[in-house]
Amino acid sequence: MIKIDKLPVSSVDEHVLRIIPSRYPQINLFEQVSGPKDWEVLYAVESLTNPRLRDQVGDIRLVAPEDRVYGDGASWIMAAFTHPPVDGRGGRFNRDFGMFYCSCDQAVAIAESSYHQERFLRESKINKITLQMRIIRAHLGPINLHDLRHLVDHALFHQDDYGAAQRLGYSLRSAGSYGVHYPSVRANGECFGIMRPRALSDALHWRYLSYHYNKGKIVEVESIGNGKVNPSLSFFEE
Repeated sequence: MIKIDKLPVSSVDEHVLRIIPSRYPQINLFEQVSGPKDWEVLYAVESLTNPRLRDQVGDIRLVAPEDRVYGDGASWIMAAFTHPPVDGRGGRFNRDFGMFYCSCDQAVAIAESSYHQERFLRESKINKITLQMRIIRAHLGPINLHDLRHLVDHALFHQDDYGAAQRLGYSLRSAGSYGVHYPSVRANGECFGIMRPRALSDALHWRYLSYHYNKGKIVEVESIGNGKVNPSLSFFEE
């Protein structure tokens, strides 16, 4: 059993990438307010005339008031926390609460998102399709995260069985953890799983990617308007 108080911490102050399907809309309501009091009033007013608002905003009760973020770019952050997984499987460290999964490394972000899209499409019996994906860039930190990188051979990082990792995730969330720094199992690199929105800031839509899927695999990734992606290219240097 992993003892939370014995885990090392990782100090992080980095730009990160998160890749999501572009069909997910931006929740503009978070952009329109600057604090919790404004939020409660605006949400009450908007919900009277916008019956789709609850679906777009998600379950705000999953985020403690002191952890909610507002203003420019807040919608890209909050959406990850107010929309928990709906496939019954959950994410590596979460099942019925949301997390912001991301990486500093473009190749890792693509590999992680590709794996989940491939699995969904195979289970949906889809043979061939092109998906449009959206890259969100945000700033993470300065913050201390629980560091799991030394546990690379642990059951936490089984390819498909998330049971051990989810049990740890619930314990960390209950203890008020900001999240975890851990090794990717989809690529050679590292990921972050963020549990509290306030660890993130300055989120924005960075660009679009096309994922070309054929017979069970994503066979090519393109940056829309810029051709085939070079996974080693750093978006932060452009």
